[in-house]
Amino acid sequence: MADNNSANQTSSAEMVESNQDLLTQILLHFPVKSLLKSKCISKRWLSLISDPQFAAKISHLNVNLGPSGLYFYGSPFGFLNFDTNHNMLKVPSLSFLNVTGIEILQSCNGLLLLLCSFSSDNDSGFTYCVCNPTTKNFVTVPLPNATANRSIAGINLAFDPSKSTHYKVICVLMNNMQHPNLNEIEHLVSPTYQIEIFSSENKAWTDSGGPFEAPHYTDFEHGVFCNGAIHWLSPTDVSLYFDVETESLKTMAMPRIQTGGPSGYWSSQRFPYFGQCAGCLHLIEVDSISKPRFHILEMKPDHSHWCVKYRVNLNNVASEFPEIARRYMDEFPTLALNNVEEIEVQYYAYSILSIVRGEKDEDVEVVMVIPGKIISHNPRLNTSKLLSSWRASNVYDCMQYKWYNVFHYVESLATL
Repeated sequence: MADNNSANQTSSAEMVESNQDLLTQILLHFPVKSLLKSKCISKRWLSLISDPQFAAKISHLNVNLGPSGLYFYGSPFGFLNFDTNHNMLKVPSLSFLNVTGIEILQSCNGLLLLLCSFSSDNDSGFTYCVCNPTTKNFVTVPLPNATANRSIAGINLAFDPSKSTHYKVICVLMNNMQHPNLNEIEHLVSPTYQIEIFSSENKAWTDSGGPFEAPHYTDFEHGVFCNGAIHWLSPTDVSLYFDVETESLKTMAMPRIQTGGPSGYWSSQRFPYFGQCAGCLHLIEVDSISKPRFHILEMKPDHSHWCVKYRVNLNNVASEFPEIARRYMDEFPTLALNNVEEIEVQYYAYSILSIVRGEKDEDVEVVMVIPGKIISHNPRLNTSKLLSSWRASNVYDCMQYKWYNVFHYVESLATL
């Protein structure tokens, strides 16, 4: 009987191996890290898994999955692993690039846009790279057409594996035009901008549309790609987004400030997070660091308005991690000896690093850094947990870290 079972198993395995479509369907349900190991099984498996069409199929299936971890640019820790089994996910090092310095500019559906500096006996400088840290493949991107009169205002990556195997790099150039009598009247003319696009398909930079004006202080450096568009915040009641497929520039309304400050404007502290996960564009609104509540806003797919998706109560976080709730006597004990009010909570010390969502609506985690720790909080279940230690316990150090210093790591077989 045992011999019969063994023969049946061998026959089944041979049948799967010989059926290309069946084998493909089975492998499409493997985790990416298992697929990378499975390349060693046979030449047939290596060929199938390395096929760009197979990579496109699995990228399409996993396009809205959350990240496996976070890169920390400028942090000595470098990487935060979300996998509870740390043996399953090794830290995806970027050392294979073999360059002098690396600055991560953007993460987009498994690909990273990097600014790489290099130095040799004969030459030194910098270049842009797009890399897949999972497969350790990378390509260099030629520099945009910047000149003395046009400087780079921002550069962003657009990659949607559900629509194409090709990526695009979106560069916003600022026309450095000054008033001819600048020295006399000390007045700057409002700059105009030009969008250039580099496509991995044609491997060249091309102008998109004509020159345009933008709301004052639009942040072109930290664009967020979501649902086929690059989104840029501005400190006004109107921001911009660029539909990559149609190459059209459009406006999106921002939540208007309710109290304090000029009408229609917001401070840099009011929106401490702007990002995307699982195909949803998120914005976090904070009235004041002294208030224990804030809202997580989600943009409607048609860009018509922002709606409140989650509400976070920091008192619930403080019940698990009391160091987030600060009193001035914690930092200045000698100044608060005779002041009874100093024993009360004055503010909350945290920075929002990322919003991570799963398949279900209640599968949401707000990843934040507090003094000495990185934690996550589920606003649906009102639960919090420790993820990692932080590099320092200094309260101001943790509050100064920004969302644009953190980048999603998404396992991907996407080819370059």
